[in-house]
Amino acid sequence: MSVELVLGVVLVVTMIPTFPSAGPERDALVPLWVSLFVSVILCCVWVAATLVGAICRRGSWVRGSAVTLHILMLAAALGVFQGLIGTPGVGILLLVLAIVGFASAILSGLPARGQAGAASASSS
Repeated sequence: MSVELVLGVVLVVTMIPTFPSAGPERDALVPLWVSLFVSVILCCVWVAATLVGAICRRGSWVRGSAVTLHILMLAAALGVFQGLIGTPGVGILLLVLAIVGFASAILSGLPARGQAGAASASSS
């Protein structure tokens, strides 16, 4: 989650200079740019909240948030590969982060084999 947060903040910072300031299509591009910018900021807030929850070990909602976040990252990667936005390098990065994050969110809550056996033995 920390990698996603750092990359999201980098995206917000690097997106600021791309504001459409002049040209014939400015009126059409400004609302699109603003909505995309606000969406990126909201995603960064969501990732930060999930990261804080994971650090504080709030497992009741953090896993669901992380799984949802990584499924949406997979969808964004597929959108990049279809040529809607971004470059193939960005798509590959999103795809790798989505798969690794999804797998770690699912596997992080599974008990280790040794711990499961010890827990059942101690309860008997």
